[in-house]
Amino acid sequence: MIYTSWSDKNTKIKTSKSTSRVELKNIVIDDFTLSNNYPNPFNPITVISYNIPKSVFVKVSVYDLNGRKIKNLVNSPQSPGKKYVTWDGTNDLGSSISAGMYLYTIQAGEFRQTRKMVLL
Repeated sequence: MIYTSWSDKNTKIKTSKSTSRVELKNIVIDDFTLSNNYPNPFNPITVISYNIPKSVFVKVSVYDLNGRKIKNLVNSPQSPGKKYVTWDGTNDLGSSISAGMYLYTIQAGEFRQTRKMVLL
C-alpha cells in the first residue's frame, strides 16, 4: 500500500493509493463559499460542495433558467465545515428532468450565491 500524509497545525491530509481516500481533519473555514459542481457537465449525478464558517440555516436549491424551482437539496440548520450534497437530476417529485442548463443557489444567513451546471 502506498500511503502519504501531510499536516500542519490546521489541516491533516492522508491519502492511500489502494483506497483513493482523502481525510481532512481540523480544517478552519473562514468564509462562506459555493464551489463548482463536479462533474460539470454531468449525467446523471453531480456533487455540490460549500463551506459554512458558522452555524446557520442553509438552503441549497436547483432552478431552471426561467427561475422555477426544480428541487430543494438542503433546507436545514448546519454546523460549520465543508459540506457536500449530491443531485441526481430529479425534481422534488422524484421525476427525472430533461437535459439542459440549470442554476443552483445557496442561501446561508446573509450569504447568497448562484452557479450554473449542465445536465446531459
